[in-house]
Amino acid sequence: MLVLTQCKKENKPTATSIKNMSELNVPANFDWKMSRPVTFHIKGAPNEVIIVKTADGSQTIYKATIPAGGTVWQFKMMLPFLITQVKINESLINITGTEIYYSLPKIKQVLLTNYDLVFDGTDDYVDLGDITQLNNAAAVTIEGWANQTVNTNSEYIFSKADGFDNDIRIRTSGGSFIIDWGNGSDAYATWSGYSTTISSATWFHWAVVFDGSGLANADRLKLYIDGSITPIVIVFTGTIPATTSSSLSGDNAYLSSAFTPFGGKMDEVRIWSVARTGTQINDYYDKLVSGATANLVANWRMNEGTGTTLYDETSNDWDGTISGSTWFQELSGFDSDGDGALDDTDDYEFDATRAFDNFYPATDYGTLACEDLWPWYGDYDFNDLILGYRFKTVTNASNEVVEIFATFIVRANGAGLHNGFGFELPDAESTIASNIVVTGYSHNHGLVTINGTSHLETGQTNPVIIAFDDTYDLMPGIFNTIPGNATAAIDSVVITINVTGGGPYDEGDFSLGTWNPFLFIDATRGREVHQLDYPPTDLMNITYFGMGSDASIPASDIYYQTSNHLPWMLDFPTNFKYASEYNDINTAYLHFSEWAESGGTTYTDWYSNTGAGYRNTANIYP
Repeated sequence: MLVLTQCKKENKPTATSIKNMSELNVPANFDWKMSRPVTFHIKGAPNEVIIVKTADGSQTIYKATIPAGGTVWQFKMMLPFLITQVKINESLINITGTEIYYSLPKIKQVLLTNYDLVFDGTDDYVDLGDITQLNNAAAVTIEGWANQTVNTNSEYIFSKADGFDNDIRIRTSGGSFIIDWGNGSDAYATWSGYSTTISSATWFHWAVVFDGSGLANADRLKLYIDGSITPIVIVFTGTIPATTSSSLSGDNAYLSSAFTPFGGKMDEVRIWSVARTGTQINDYYDKLVSGATANLVANWRMNEGTGTTLYDETSNDWDGTISGSTWFQELSGFDSDGDGALDDTDDYEFDATRAFDNFYPATDYGTLACEDLWPWYGDYDFNDLILGYRFKTVTNASNEVVEIFATFIVRANGAGLHNGFGFELPDAESTIASNIVVTGYSHNHGLVTINGTSHLETGQTNPVIIAFDDTYDLMPGIFNTIPGNATAAIDSVVITINVTGGGPYDEGDFSLGTWNPFLFIDATRGREVHQLDYPPTDLMNITYFGMGSDASIPASDIYYQTSNHLPWMLDFPTNFKYASEYNDINTAYLHFSEWAESGGTTYTDWYSNTGAGYRNTANIYP
């Protein structure tokens, strides 16, 4: 005989101007999700670090390395629909669809293992002498690495000039990259995409290619940024000459300038006596070259680390004299623990067994908002349990999972029933259950049987972890749901999943993005409630299905929904401010109903937008 108990609550007032939850017309195919899985396919150099950040750069949400034996790393993240852009290694990427393919720009990886020169933006410069190969030249390539402190400043990077009509100047001005190239007249090219493409305090490679035999301006002067094979589109003023000016003879070349000095860092500046192709630049811009390389006029490695002389590694000996600039050794070249992840990307720089922290949800603690009257209609304030959650996956420099920390925070308990909480990993790799040990759970009431080795719940096909078997152990009563009533401090359980063997397993093998959280109600292990259309675990008492308000059809994989497609659990990718007791969620969030009835296509920001018309704060717990 099946005996069901309910959480009895006071009657609540009904808002006449807002549709009752039971009257919502929700599309049958709506999954109630506020996040979607996005698979990234990132191509780069072996061992190159991938860093994914929020669009504003304020949060790092994923780290990994390109495998040593490959060129592509694939990973999946659950991203809120509200996130439409991310930064991948500082490049802004639009999230369109669920598959993102991206090739990392080649980075200054090997070259930064040593020193570079720092210019203070006030009066620092390097006098390179009269580089005669730049005078009356029919072809030349000048290239180097720069890291400008403020990318909108007007500053000289390289120059050799005899007045503004006979000049070679490579400079920035108010966010534009400008190349002056004169021979008796003031001709120049401007790239105005500089300020938006190149970030402040970020290394970039520039290459200016002059070929006087070209028929048009665009054939004679080209700009390549970050090793791009295709030149940047630039706007020309005047006519680019067929040769540089012979009047440049006797004029010295400079890095930075005493008159319009550069602020930032420079490294690996080279001059060639030929017009290099985009392919040639791409092949060598991030590699070291010998001073004896054909057509190489000057090669300043900037690895001295001391002194006031900048040595040219070619036999031309165009050694520079440093005025004011200082040497800086880039810490990004260090790997203190020798694990292959450089210190500036390593979250555990002195622990060779760990390298990166990755989080799910990516940008914030998530929130599970639950109703526990299943299989009957709840009161739809969704506050019988407000549970914050976040997984932190620790990987080593080879992207192998070392351990996972799952934090669950009971923020509010609006239930009179004693409910437990657990989660299933339905898509975990099949051998994981035999190669992990779980600790940190709270089991005090004899409701759960666990494996003596792994501490996973026994009797389950997939890994199932019970975090706690009674919410009242963490919040002993109905607290934090009724404004003005007594409150309770939040409490948490931190589950640790240690990998003890097998594998190696990467983050995708655990598939945390498809986790299956559930309550088991009123100290009854077989009475589970999950998110809409999530199947129960093997220990579910299936005779509950179809009772009360439940419209589950297990044979059709339809679970935990009412006849009008309402759920009993919602999963938010943020720290959600929940409705107070006696108030349906749609009386607190005024566009909830429109979002639900549109199948999630409109008002996707219904829960996060604090603008006018979105919230009735009187119905939201403060």
